[in-house]
Amino acid sequence: MRASSSIGARLRRLPHFSLVGAIVTVVSTGTNIVLLKYLHTPLILTYVCVYFIAINLSYVLNSVFTFQSALSFERMALYFGVYLSSMSVGVVLLKIYRAVLTCENWILPLLVLPITALWNFYFSSVFLKRKES
Repeated sequence: MRASSSIGARLRRLPHFSLVGAIVTVVSTGTNIVLLKYLHTPLILTYVCVYFIAINLSYVLNSVFTFQSALSFERMALYFGVYLSSMSVGVVLLKIYRAVLTCENWILPLLVLPITALWNFYFSSVFLKRKES
């Protein structure tokens, strides 16, 4: 397959990935708000715990809905690797944002979303693509 065809195929999946991302974002943002704003849990610990919940939900929805690929332990492990690397990027960004911005903690996870979402889409599309027959 040519590179341009591969890029086009990935881009056609972007709306589905975005819809799944919106669903996962609503769940994770709601959880972050409750935990950080109302229960005053620690920022980084909360971010990591909520991220693990989001990874599971995202893997299932993206496998089935976005990439039409079978659920498998191997793909799940790769997906977790993608999201764990993204979480690491997010943690670094959170530390930077917390040092330079004066907003409340519950807002900071929202600020890392654009970067981590693009990271996740690109690498997820590599590992979850449907195998050609």
